[in-house]
Amino acid sequence: MLFPSFLAKTFAPLGGIAVAAMLGAAPGAQAQNAYPSKPIRVVVPFPAGTAPDVMARFWGERLSQQVRQPVVIENRAGAATIVGTQAVAAAPADGYTLLYTASGTVTINPYAYKKLPYQPADLVPLTRMLTIPLVVSVPESSAYKTLADLIKDAQAHPKRINFASYGVGTVPHLSMAYFANSAGIALNHVPYRDGGMTDLVGGTVDVAFSPSADVLQFIKTRKIRPLAVSSSKRLESLPQVPTVAESFPGFEGDSWHGVFALKGTPQPVLDLIATTSRKIAESDEYRKQLRELGMVPAGGSPEQFAALIAAEGQRWARVVKDNQITLD
Repeated sequence: MLFPSFLAKTFAPLGGIAVAAMLGAAPGAQAQNAYPSKPIRVVVPFPAGTAPDVMARFWGERLSQQVRQPVVIENRAGAATIVGTQAVAAAPADGYTLLYTASGTVTINPYAYKKLPYQPADLVPLTRMLTIPLVVSVPESSAYKTLADLIKDAQAHPKRINFASYGVGTVPHLSMAYFANSAGIALNHVPYRDGGMTDLVGGTVDVAFSPSADVLQFIKTRKIRPLAVSSSKRLESLPQVPTVAESFPGFEGDSWHGVFALKGTPQPVLDLIATTSRKIAESDEYRKQLRELGMVPAGGSPEQFAALIAAEGQRWARVVKDNQITLD
């Protein structure tokens, strides 16, 4: 999911937070046992220029200012985030290697892949930074004016309607499969490396369940038409667009970004990263910028984040099973 390059320039630094105060350590003890005392490496298992990369750099910049050490972003893309996540899992559990990733790493991969070099239990959820709602969109020239129109045609013509996604096992793919299961319809999946936005705009594919950051610019320029959003509530950026849940109660298919550390990392280190990240996620500046991008700021405690991951894992495991999705 490529992210408009100019957006990275809109993020200005936040003020610092005293590390000693957050750790509650005396000056002498801090000097001897301070964390961090060297640069922190953050692995982002996505290519440069994608939304996770841009937002990780935004977060890392502010984390660096607040903990008084460089935060180095390392892009390790490949195999649906598995390459980068494996690199983190193999690192020492000392807080100097962190993971900034999207939801599929821990809520889909464990159920879609036959074997993984990591397990969700290897990772400690610290902070959910943001949520990315998905939007059911069709070309502006499409005959579908509402979600009901799409469902009616799909019921009359099973497997004829093509939908684009970022590939098998991605959140856009599973969200559309979840929607199709809920509606009792059968659609034809067309995977794209780039999500298929160009073909959606051009009418080559009929529909996509795409991240809001991908589609907002095309909605504003009337190149695609939004039919519904995946979030439980309507979006501030698209207040006129209904949720899928308004037709199918309980439906939710958002993606998100979050910060993770390794199991075994000292608790004071986990607390520091979680508290600092939460302050960034809940800042007015961060929230304002995300709203303009159609994203939703998150925050919350590590316990809330862990509970969300468990609940979403159950949901996606069911979708994977119902649709017989298996990856090597």
